[in-house]
Amino acid sequence: MTDPNANKMKHALEHGEFIVTCEIIPGRGALVAHQVSEFEEAQRLFATGRVHAISVTDNPGGNPALLADAFAADLKAKGITPLVHVTCKDRNRNQMQSQLYSLESRGVENVLIMTGDYPVSGWGGRARPVFDLDPVQTLLMLDQMNEGLVYQGPRGEEKDEPTHFFPGAVVSPFKWTEGETVLQYLKLEKKLYAGARYIISQVGFDARKMEELLLYLRGRGYTVPVIANIFLIGAGAARYMRDGGIPGCYMSEEFLAVLQEEAKAEDKGRAARWLRAAKMVAIARGLGYAGVHIGGLGLTAETLAIILDTADEVQDQWREWAHELHYGKSKGFYYYQPALDAQGTPTGLNAAQESARAEIRTESAVHRSYGLSRFFHYWVLTEGKRGFKLLKLFEGWREKKRGVRHGHWVEHSGKGAIYGCIDCGDCGLEATTYSCPMSQCPKCQRNGACGGSTDGWCEVYPKERICVHFKAYHRLKKHDELYKMDTFITPPNNWDFFETSAWSNYTQQRDNTARRIYLPPREQRGHKEETP
Repeated sequence: MTDPNANKMKHALEHGEFIVTCEIIPGRGALVAHQVSEFEEAQRLFATGRVHAISVTDNPGGNPALLADAFAADLKAKGITPLVHVTCKDRNRNQMQSQLYSLESRGVENVLIMTGDYPVSGWGGRARPVFDLDPVQTLLMLDQMNEGLVYQGPRGEEKDEPTHFFPGAVVSPFKWTEGETVLQYLKLEKKLYAGARYIISQVGFDARKMEELLLYLRGRGYTVPVIANIFLIGAGAARYMRDGGIPGCYMSEEFLAVLQEEAKAEDKGRAARWLRAAKMVAIARGLGYAGVHIGGLGLTAETLAIILDTADEVQDQWREWAHELHYGKSKGFYYYQPALDAQGTPTGLNAAQESARAEIRTESAVHRSYGLSRFFHYWVLTEGKRGFKLLKLFEGWREKKRGVRHGHWVEHSGKGAIYGCIDCGDCGLEATTYSCPMSQCPKCQRNGACGGSTDGWCEVYPKERICVHFKAYHRLKKHDELYKMDTFITPPNNWDFFETSAWSNYTQQRDNTARRIYLPPREQRGHKEETP
């Protein structure tokens, strides 16, 4: 039998208990007063007996901070269950494995896998982002580590001792275009197939979107626990969010005005924040969430008690609060149609019927070069076509004559001019519908969009560059081929192939296309973890 004290969060989720996690953000420096106070508050929060894990962030906002692993190890040493954020932005796959081995050695099991915020600062200038793996690939690696990772040693294949991680993933239902919303859910399904055991939502303030996430998963047979993100927000943080300071988080002018009015109160809006958080806890519980993840301004043990006690008191009114919590984007996209009462008035929640998918993007920035790429791939890079057979013969001959690292200047020059090719040799163009994920996506996402885009614009280059996956969605939608977006998982880039011919690696079946992980048909999908 599982010891409930060994991993309080995991034990509660596996036994259907409504859980509470609280987020702590380590600051810069190792011995500053801020770190001491945050650690003491984490202890006080856990000591209430109502918290199942303390969540520790990993360089949030793209700025350096105390290593989440160190903070979590100290929590674990005090008997506190940690939940460590593991992001892809600052480490390559080897360093991520090292990090995970270190967590395993300290008995830390709960890890939350996410892309991470793009680095915005660093010593001597902005730090170079890494993004060697994406979250889907990281979850696959973790899944293999839990089985006992097999690797090539000096004497052949060797196998690590199995680890004991309890991995989760994140998703943002709070997207307001059709393309971004669908992309979030399609990537979520890949995360589930890759081994995510629980899901935590992004920050948002709209009950319909909260319910939308659950409806999507339940409608497709997934029973994975989902945890709602409850964020204590004041007017200052709301303005920062409105202005794009927190990637992927939306703040409406209507809600900002409410928060600014609340801030005029004698307590600067604290009581209103606590009551709103309590209502959101009640909504989450009423909708069927497995728990809540609470963070934000002024979270203390005393504040938590007020929020949870108030939530218990107003639980029966959760539908009323759901109708009130509706700070989405005007005319924004919802996956489901609105639910109506007997008088035809919206209830603030969703009906079972899906909404029409009428979004169309026709601008050149979305479709530029796609026709040429599609034509060339069909006739030259589709196995079985005469062009493919000729290219395969030519590449095989060229390799024997000159080697794989020489003589591909024509290929690289053309791809460089059209796609900004960096000559990685393990081409992902087909997987992202002919927008290079290595040069055109700052986070190198091969398996779907990160959560940072807004209205289709890239998080890193807003109003300058459209998200490559948003482009892919509309390119495929135009040709009625959206099924291609969740057909397979693309493995990580193999850097053995750097500055080699991608055409050669493709035709000789060495690149990522030969190592794809194909998802089962949609009607057969289910999370393999659901039988613990």
